[in-house]
Amino acid sequence: MEKNEMTSIFNQDNNAWQTGRYPLVLGEPLGLYDSVNVPYPKLFDLYKLQKSMDWTEDEVNLEQSRMDLINCSKNNYDIMVKTLAFQWELDSVASRAIAPLFAPFVTNSELWVMLSKQSEVENLHALTYSEIIRQCLSDPKEVFEAVMKNDEVLNRSTTVIEAFDKLAEYGALYKLGKIQKDDLALKQVVLKGFVALYCLEKVEFMSSFACTFALAEQNIFQGIAKLVQKIAQDEQVHVMMDEAILEILLADAEWIEVFNTIRDDAAKIISEVIEQEFSWNKYLFSENRSIVGLNETLLNEWVLYNAQDLYRFLGVDNPYPVIKNKPLVWMDNWLDLNKTQNANQESDNTNYRLNSVLDDSENEIFDI
Repeated sequence: MEKNEMTSIFNQDNNAWQTGRYPLVLGEPLGLYDSVNVPYPKLFDLYKLQKSMDWTEDEVNLEQSRMDLINCSKNNYDIMVKTLAFQWELDSVASRAIAPLFAPFVTNSELWVMLSKQSEVENLHALTYSEIIRQCLSDPKEVFEAVMKNDEVLNRSTTVIEAFDKLAEYGALYKLGKIQKDDLALKQVVLKGFVALYCLEKVEFMSSFACTFALAEQNIFQGIAKLVQKIAQDEQVHVMMDEAILEILLADAEWIEVFNTIRDDAAKIISEVIEQEFSWNKYLFSENRSIVGLNETLLNEWVLYNAQDLYRFLGVDNPYPVIKNKPLVWMDNWLDLNKTQNANQESDNTNYRLNSVLDDSENEIFDI
C-alpha cells in the first residue's frame, strides 16, 4: 500500500537533496537526514555549540546546599523553594514542548538536530531541578505542592503554555491531513509558537535566575547556584537558537506577510509574559519576604531590560519604559562562566567544554 507522505516517518519522495532547498518548516516531509546540503549552517553551528557545553545533573555536590536549607532563615528558605518550584515547572514544560510540538512542521535537517538538542538539554534542566529537590529537601512533596497547588506558580506561564497547546492541536491536524501547509492559520500558529519559545527563554527564566544568584551572593546555596548557572548558560544559547530561527523565517517575504498578520498577537504575548513576571515578582516579595541586594523594582527592571531585546528583534513597538543601563550588573558574574573561576578543592569545577581541543599536529613528527 502506498504511504501518505504526511503520515509516514520517512518520505521517500523528498527530492530536496537534488536542489539543496530545505525550508525550515512546512516544506516537504523529510526523508534522509542531509548534512551534504546545509542551507542554514548557523543552526548546525549552534547545535555544535550546545553539544560542546554538555554536563550532567549530578556533577555538583549539593550537601552544603542541603545544610544551608536546613539552617537558613525562613525568608531565604521560602525564596529558594518558590524559585526552584517555578523553574522546575517551566523546564518540565520546555522539556516536553520543543522538539515534539514543532516536529510535525520541521522540514530541515539542521533545524531538527538543533531543536532535538535543545529539547534534550531542557530535559537535563528539568531533571536537575528535580534532583536538587530530591537531594536538598527533607520533604520533596512540599515542592510538588508548591507547584501543583499554587496558582501564583501556575499562572506565571499560562501565555506560553497556551501557545504550545495550540501548536499541539494544529500539529495533530496537520499530520492527519485535516489542514494544509498553505493554510494561513497554521502558519500563524507555528510562528506564534516560535515567538512564545523566544519569550520563554529570553524573559521568563531570567527573574528566577536573578533570585537564585542573589541568594548565592550571600555565600549560601552555592551548589544549587552552580547547577543553575549551567542552566542559565544553556538558556543563553537557546535564545541564540530562537533568534536564528526567527531571523531565517523573517528574511522570507512569505513569512514576513504572516508575521504582519500576527504582529499584534506577538506584542500581546510579550506583554502578557512581562505582566505575569511583574505579578510573580510582587508575590515573591510579599508576606515580608526579602532578598539582600534585590527588590521588586529592580527585578521588574531586570524583566524589562531583557524583554526590550524581544521588541527590538521582532520590530514590535515597546510600550514599556526603556531601561538603558543593566539593573543587575552582578548577574554578569553568573551568566559568564569564565568570570566565576573557583579553586577545585573548594567547590566543584564546572568551567569546561567537551571536545574543545583542536588537533593541529597532523603534519608534525614527534620524537618519543
